Amino acid sequence: MARTRQKSEYMVRSVRSKEDRRRPSVFMRLKTDESFRAYALFEPDPGLEDNPGYYEYYDHWDAQGNQYVPCAGERCPFCTANLNPSTRALTAWYFPEAGDVKDQIKLFTMNFGTINDTSDESEEEDGILGKQLRIKRLSDKGDYKVKVTTASKPLTKAQLKKAMALLEERFDSMNIETLQDHVNRTLKAQMERLKALDALEDDDDEDDEDEVDVPKARRGKPKAEIAEEEDEDDEDEEEDEDETDDEESEDEDEEDEDEDETEDEDEEEEDEDEEDEDEEEDEQTEISGGVYEVVKTDERNEKFDLKNDDGKITVWLGQGIDVDYDEIAKGVSVVIDAQLDAEGDWVITAIDLEEKPKPRRKTTTRRRAS
Repeated sequence: MARTRQKSEYMVRSVRSKEDRRRPSVFMRLKTDESFRAYALFEPDPGLEDNPGYYEYYDHWDAQGNQYVPCAGERCPFCTANLNPSTRALTAWYFPEAGDVKDQIKLFTMNFGTINDTSDESEEEDGILGKQLRIKRLSDKGDYKVKVTTASKPLTKAQLKKAMALLEERFDSMNIETLQDHVNRTLKAQMERLKALDALEDDDDEDDEDEVDVPKARRGKPKAEIAEEEDEDDEDEEEDEDETDDEESEDEDEEDEDEDETEDEDEEEEDEDEEDEDEEEDEQTEISGGVYEVVKTDERNEKFDLKNDDGKITVWLGQGIDVDYDEIAKGVSVVIDAQLDAEGDWVITAIDLEEKPKPRRKTTTRRRAS
């Protein structure tokens, strides 16, 4: 008799081609010091109606699951536990230079600080829709640098229309109509995960209640055996006390000699600590009017390698600082102001070419012929 094959609720996802093996993702995540340049397909304004590339919402950090969970509002278990939510924004970006069409639309999640920085850029630039921005992650604490680039022109109406069509196609491939649909789908999955964890904890609690009826002082042994072991331990301790009295008197003499040696070592360590503290206090945190020679320029990441008599340093362009890379090139001398940020990197607050003194004209006087 042939067996009928039952259809399973779940089906394993298999790799069907080499292209599938690559596992391209529509979501972008940056590590420290990584950055990207792309055209914004949104305005950072949650009040706009026709703004498909932007969705701002609340979420909570689930320490147990080590991940973020969207806030469920009145039914949110994290809010019930008096845990305040954070602000997030799911944003859409256009990479026209990507070789594969699937890689031309990417989604990036902004935290509260990045949302504010992007909003400031939008106010200064009279909107960022269709303009190229550079976003760089500065630290593992979630600090980012946001800046509208001037190297590339904004998208034309035709180019922006094409990008929005690609965004809609991306939504179709994800089986969603809006970015909110994706966040709602994530919320549903997280709530199911939390319910499953609660069910497991309830089962564990029931098992613990069943074990309460059998009191055990130590796991795996009844009380009577434990009492006998404690009596034997007491007898052993009394015998050991007589032996240790003689050993303690000998140890006290050795400890007196060791104390004299350790006092000298402690004084030397205190002197070294004081020297280290003095060196930390003298550490430079600001450069004002420093003159350096440009060793290398990195226009893509907006940084420079500089050197002078004191050594070499790497500096990053601060927000709002623009330079002409044709003028500030390898070999020229520049004057900079810079500050040390929280991550120990030098950030330029002002930069200009060094003005060299003009050579003096030599004047000669002729002698009159006598």
